[in-house]
Amino acid sequence: MVREEPVWKRAVLDLSAILFLIGGIIGLVSIVMMIPISTVYPFRLTAGISFILIVVLVVGVICAIEALECYSFASKRMTTKAGMRGIVIGAILLVIGLLSGSDLKTQILIGSAILTLIAGAINYVYRE
Repeated sequence: MVREEPVWKRAVLDLSAILFLIGGIIGLVSIVMMIPISTVYPFRLTAGISFILIVVLVVGVICAIEALECYSFASKRMTTKAGMRGIVIGAILLVIGLLSGSDLKTQILIGSAILTLIAGAINYVYRE
């Protein structure tokens, strides 16, 4: 006999999937907004972009895409994978956000990192 999970547990896990989705999309948008316009407009790289900024952007994009993958895991009820990856990804995004400065784009990134951390913690608590 298959035992059905309680409604409250299903609702909490659905909430964590939504938090992964929102955190991943907002994180991706805020990372893309961190690219200086001077590097895009004249269609050439100027001295305005540093190696550290390139590393932050690449790591941030990878983490935001992984948060969207955690959404996929959470919606399929693979809570162990979603929980561990979500906590690690959220922590990396939080460190990137805290080291990047205090402007609005960085605060949005920190908010998405917190959403991802909360969703990862929920999935880690309810892992099977």
